[in-house]
Amino acid sequence: MVPDAPRCEPLFPRCEPLFRPKSIAVVGVSATLAQSWGRMTVRRLVDDGYSGEIVAVARGELTLPGVRVVRSLSEIGYGPDLVVLATPAPTVPGLLGEARRVGAGAAIVYAAGFAEDGNAGLQDEMRTAAGSMPVLGPNCLGLVSRPAAVQVSTTRFLDRERSAPGPLAIVTQSGAMGFVLADLLERAGLGYSYYASVGNEACLSAGELGVYLLDQPDVEVLVLYLESVRDAGGLRELGRRARHAGKAVVALTVGRSTAGRRAALSHTAAVAGDHLLLASLCRQEGIRLVADDEQLVDAVLSARKRVALPPAPRLAVLTMSGGAAGVLADALATVGAQIPPLAGETRVRLGEVGGIAATDANPVDLGGNFDRRLDQIADLLGVLDADPGIDGIVLYLTFGDRFLDAYRGLAGVTAALSTPAWFVWACAPPGELDRLGRPETVVPSIGALRRRLQVLLPDATPAPDSGPADGDPTWPTTPTTPTAPTTPTERRQVASELTAAPVLTEAGIAHVATVAAPSAGALAEAVRDSGWAGPYVLKGDAADVPHRAQHGLVRVGVTATELPAAAAVLAERLTRLSADPGRALVAQPLLAHTAELALGATRDVVYGTALLLGAGGARAEDPGAPRRALLLPATGEQLAELADWAEYVLGAPAPATRSALTALTGLLTSDPAIAEIDINPLCVTNGELVAVDALLTYAPGGHP
Repeated sequence: MVPDAPRCEPLFPRCEPLFRPKSIAVVGVSATLAQSWGRMTVRRLVDDGYSGEIVAVARGELTLPGVRVVRSLSEIGYGPDLVVLATPAPTVPGLLGEARRVGAGAAIVYAAGFAEDGNAGLQDEMRTAAGSMPVLGPNCLGLVSRPAAVQVSTTRFLDRERSAPGPLAIVTQSGAMGFVLADLLERAGLGYSYYASVGNEACLSAGELGVYLLDQPDVEVLVLYLESVRDAGGLRELGRRARHAGKAVVALTVGRSTAGRRAALSHTAAVAGDHLLLASLCRQEGIRLVADDEQLVDAVLSARKRVALPPAPRLAVLTMSGGAAGVLADALATVGAQIPPLAGETRVRLGEVGGIAATDANPVDLGGNFDRRLDQIADLLGVLDADPGIDGIVLYLTFGDRFLDAYRGLAGVTAALSTPAWFVWACAPPGELDRLGRPETVVPSIGALRRRLQVLLPDATPAPDSGPADGDPTWPTTPTTPTAPTTPTERRQVASELTAAPVLTEAGIAHVATVAAPSAGALAEAVRDSGWAGPYVLKGDAADVPHRAQHGLVRVGVTATELPAAAAVLAERLTRLSADPGRALVAQPLLAHTAELALGATRDVVYGTALLLGAGGARAEDPGAPRRALLLPATGEQLAELADWAEYVLGAPAPATRSALTALTGLLTSDPAIAEIDINPLCVTNGELVAVDALLTYAPGGHP
């Protein structure tokens, strides 16, 4: 495991010169080109009413109203709070060095042509020249601090008429995408007060700026756009700080890696993927991770409303249309929500209020003449709000052209409920939803509601069937794992099942009964001595053939009569494939079970140590199969939450799953030489978890 990344400390007053500068010097202001980046920056500062001193550093003769013009930074006579470099990349190190010498507080570098273009040497020069001075960029679109009337950027977006500043801060690794998000948020009625484009993050990272902005009293939600995660520890710290301050972080990321990009011997590490680990980090630390720009808007709206839902939330639906009730039920089920029958007491109270002409089941159907009972809907919502067994409420109404005041009132009632609630106002009169101004509560369609809930339940999966996996109550289908690529990973030490099983058993994870022998005859004799009735599973076990299923070294359902011949074929194949002097033949009884899990761990260079849990057997290879990760260190509450998820989604008993997770955590902590753990399948049998196959890999130089 890599050492923990250094934690972000509050950067006040280090970042103050960036977001609240009392003086700004712009270097590279053209005397002839009005559309040059330097001239655009100066013009925007003047037009937006920046109250501090503006200094233009220009070579030619230049007169700009309200702007002092000099030929060099040293001519200013003092160190400006902020220096903006609108000059070509080769000039940047020298100018940053000059800015530092005159005592500048911070700098912004627009220019590209550094590490992103393969010019890492120039970026290193820039970093050295800057020293401890905070620098935003290079390769960035600047910064906006609306409370200070500071808009230092070259984008035309800032010339548009915009909404008033709001409680959002945006930090982005892509300047253009950051302004796209700003525009979408403003269209949803969500204004932002701060924006920072970090570019290459040569000196200041997204995490560092995020810490500063979360400390600002006028920021409620921090929005991140990340194209890569260089400091997972810093991201975890952001989530913790936000949670402690009662604020929120919403992150949009790109670059979801596929399993095939990870060089690993074990299946666990292969399926981990950077995105699975990132999603797990965000879940653990309360960061809302989204997949696209529309989801980001929904997530910010939910964060501002402080909405949170448990896994598989129980929702109550109140509607006036039986058809809509069916569509709603289907849509909510796809995001993992339940629409359970209402408690008897709640149904009695609904009946006392009245107004339900169709059914008081869930969904509650008011019937076609609901408009005659509009005045009772608020009281019906109040009854649902008082039910402790309900996690969320959905009100669905259509049109409302003749009842605008009533619908507007119901929007307010819905927003004020203590239980998370949404009003689906379908086919609302044109412009009414915009005029209403409640996008966090009122949505225009069932699809919009589904997207909103999907943000709150990003990896929810409908509950599994209660029957055995794939209809087979015995041994699982053994997955075919592709051979690991030839990489430095293969220099790791491999512990095959015979070596791994005792290690896992000692840690607290039970393993199916096993006998081993060096030859087919000895194996048949060992099985007879075991007293197992059969059928059996036969395997070839060797450290140099970790993925034995694809090499024909696994036979399932072998009868006592078939055993000698099957063992002989397996022995011949094992001898041909393996040079491991410790290779052996293995036999196990066929284990009856009701569900299959894949459980493992991997040590990632960015994210650290992670436990991985998901569907096992053949489904472990399915990229769409449910799986989760948990980054260590993890709290007992986080372990319990993962175990509860496994019970609902995978059909594994939560107590047994938590025990297995705890055992794996202890093993990883006690033995840092373990690089990967792969247990697949881990079978649910008689309420317990029993491993029927396992693989350990150790870091180079480790054991066995």
